[in-house]
Amino acid sequence: MRKYEMLVILDASTENQSDEILKIEELIKTLGGSLTKTNAWGKRVLAYPIRKKTEGYYVLFNFELEPAQTFELRRVLGLRQNVYRQLVLVLDD
Repeated sequence: MRKYEMLVILDASTENQSDEILKIEELIKTLGGSLTKTNAWGKRVLAYPIRKKTEGYYVLFNFELEPAQTFELRRVLGLRQNVYRQLVLVLDD
């Protein structure tokens, strides 16, 4: 298992971001990963408009996952309406 860090930008106009955060945490666990830390940064102004929105809700996830499962994680997050962007980085040991 490798250590990863993932930054997700959610739709800020959604009333309950904690539900979407829980769904992402469950997805990581379903793929066989273990969540280390979740850090919600809150609403921030976007550098450029995404889907005609100027604000996003930023969340940072630290987790461990098999490298083969990261493709599926990105695919599923890309299909979600409330997820604007995601970036998965491999952390050094």
